[in-house]
Amino acid sequence: MNCENQSMDKILKTALILLTAIELSEASLRVYRLFQSSIGEPPVKRRENKTFFHVVEKGRNTFKDIIGFDNVKNELRSALEWPLKQRQLMKLYDLQPINGLCLFGPPGCGKTHFVRCAAGEFGANLYIVTPSNIGSIWYGQPEKRIRRVFEEARSNTPSIIAIDEVDKIFPRSSSSSVHPRLISELLQNMDGLLTEESQTVIILLTNEPWRLHDAILRRGRIDRIIYVPPPDYETRVALFKHFMSKIAKNVTIEVDFEELGKLTEPSDKGCYSSAAIKEICRTVKEEIFKERLNGCHDVKIDMRYFLVGLLKVPPDIDRKLILKYEEWGRKKASFSIKSNDSQ
Repeated sequence: MNCENQSMDKILKTALILLTAIELSEASLRVYRLFQSSIGEPPVKRRENKTFFHVVEKGRNTFKDIIGFDNVKNELRSALEWPLKQRQLMKLYDLQPINGLCLFGPPGCGKTHFVRCAAGEFGANLYIVTPSNIGSIWYGQPEKRIRRVFEEARSNTPSIIAIDEVDKIFPRSSSSSVHPRLISELLQNMDGLLTEESQTVIILLTNEPWRLHDAILRRGRIDRIIYVPPPDYETRVALFKHFMSKIAKNVTIEVDFEELGKLTEPSDKGCYSSAAIKEICRTVKEEIFKERLNGCHDVKIDMRYFLVGLLKVPPDIDRKLILKYEEWGRKKASFSIKSNDSQ
């Protein structure tokens, strides 16, 4: 018994020594970091990837790859083509180029896709900024990244800087000490575009425009505010046809795409986004794939499969949210906001 007690005492003493050593090590590390920060050096120097902001190669997509949304495409074309392609000619006519746009609307309606296609349409380099690639635990690093993306875009013109979820990075109000510094850095760089000859345009993307800091939306910084709504009837019909086009040989003549457009009309339950319609079509494909795995080699798609898809994929945009977008858009948007499908 005494031997067991002695062994236990040794184990406890060893554990206590180890814990003390760990605490001393952590304390030493904290002191070292405080010392490094006091002399103005970062604790760790990280070399960031050259493609940190996801530069997209030219010519990947164009407006031909966007189904419907003619109003939005026309607004983007008029806002971007002149600054990116005809800046010198505009100068002769004393026209100030548009340097900033804002695309707002519900999630799943293709705002980022619009920007990618615009970059391809006008042969511009695309830089995408998101909360994840701007944020950092290191003091001053987010501001440095904002400066860096503007510098890269200016040196690779024509270029588009797209800031996704901009309301999360530059909110109207925040308890964080980082956001005011970030907003100040962004405004300085946006104002710098007004005094330069470089062909760089900034596009803000947001699902909640009312949360965005007012100073950013000031005229002169953001000159076009464009609403990207849920797809209207014609667009929904075209989307169903597009997403089923690669397996069109399996679709029977019984499938009425116009009827599917009506079945996805906005209602009290909500509205269907482009992403939701894509998911309905994916559900249909999954159902026939399951039958193929079960031994059915000649499966034909009829309306029953789409009805199953509609049951599995409900409307994904709240009706009240659409009304909120429309109300905000009537005050801020660059063209009149009309409810889709004469809701």
